[in-house]
Amino acid sequence: MVKLFKYISFLLLLLAIIVFGLFVTAIESTPTVVTHSGEQVNQAESVKELMAQLRDSVKNRTHKQTIDISQDQLNSLVGFAQRAHEKINGQVLIATDSTSISASYQLPNNPFGQYLNIDVLLLPGAGIRVEYIKFGSVKIPGNLALQTLVHFANWYTSSDIASQFVKQVEFVSMTEHQIQLTVLPLAQFLRELNDVKQGVGGNSDEAMRLRTAFYLEQLSLLNVGKRLSPQSLSEYIGAIFSFAKARSNYETAPKENEAAIMALAIYAGHHRFANLVGDVQPQKRKVAMPNAKPTLANRADLNQHFIFSAAIKILSEQGLSIAIGEFKELMDRSDDGSGYSFVDLAADFAGVEFAITATHPTTAILLQNTLAGTADEHLFFPDIQDLPEGLSKIEFNRKFTEVDSPEYLKMVQSINRRIAELAIHQLR
Repeated sequence: MVKLFKYISFLLLLLAIIVFGLFVTAIESTPTVVTHSGEQVNQAESVKELMAQLRDSVKNRTHKQTIDISQDQLNSLVGFAQRAHEKINGQVLIATDSTSISASYQLPNNPFGQYLNIDVLLLPGAGIRVEYIKFGSVKIPGNLALQTLVHFANWYTSSDIASQFVKQVEFVSMTEHQIQLTVLPLAQFLRELNDVKQGVGGNSDEAMRLRTAFYLEQLSLLNVGKRLSPQSLSEYIGAIFSFAKARSNYETAPKENEAAIMALAIYAGHHRFANLVGDVQPQKRKVAMPNAKPTLANRADLNQHFIFSAAIKILSEQGLSIAIGEFKELMDRSDDGSGYSFVDLAADFAGVEFAITATHPTTAILLQNTLAGTADEHLFFPDIQDLPEGLSKIEFNRKFTEVDSPEYLKMVQSINRRIAELAIHQLR
């Protein structure tokens, strides 16, 4: 038995050394991909067409579907990923005979190299055909790489959902700058995906679920939510942070505030946020919500921008929350959109900063003391006077050229300055 244990330990050590050696070999000193995310996301409005196709595919889940994906759409999504995490650079090139996906990731400082460069080559034909995946100079055959990824995803989810996903794609065809996927009926796959989602993300943090359920129940009992006319979100925030203050000490305040924000997102934003926390509704098969959607600056849409961004910040990195809001505004520049709005962007940014202050150990209790029992949205929501909104793509390009231009950054700096001057951020 001792010999067997030593043998297994030796094999695991050898495997670890081989994996580490391959990783070190793959690291390089320079990136193979250098892109400008501001240029990539300039075609963000094209992603609305892709989203519409995906919604139709889900709606018509009992039928075979074809989904057209353009090079502009994919590169816009890559640009979005870069704006969410600036260490990523990527590019997609679609030709008639293949699709190349390239990316460079900047690693933390280390003695081996600064970049991990990845290249994937996809081919047209039946199913998903991967010719190869390259990590730096290390080239892995496509079948082996795909099977490894599928096995890992199946193992992580304790299911065969990744295998099923691969089987859903019946055929892939390519033309210049466009891919067309023929996808088998999605009904069964979506049912099993929902089961996997519940199993993987459902109640991973039971304490968070219980806290959120408590705050959601308190929100459902508030008189302000029973009024038929819209009320400021500050009324709900003042009430819920009174409960948070009563339940908190210095150590628990950040967690209480996290749960309070998630409950606000579910109640005052959209009930589907509950899917990310677990079973929190006070009554089975009944969604807790106010009779009229809350507002900020007398606008219901700004309430949603604010509270959605705060909740996403709780669930993710700050960069992702900001990138989502910005990308949504870029998509709205299309002819059928509401136009690019720096007002909406200000609400997104304010929501992110609100969540940061609410959950930081040194400011969590101070924020509770500032907001508990008050109904003043000026404590946490910025002045939006004179911020441009409703800009079409032509108007946006004429005034700001592109994202990250000096003119654009000046407007973003103005928004950040207004937010930094808010009372709750003086607590830092």
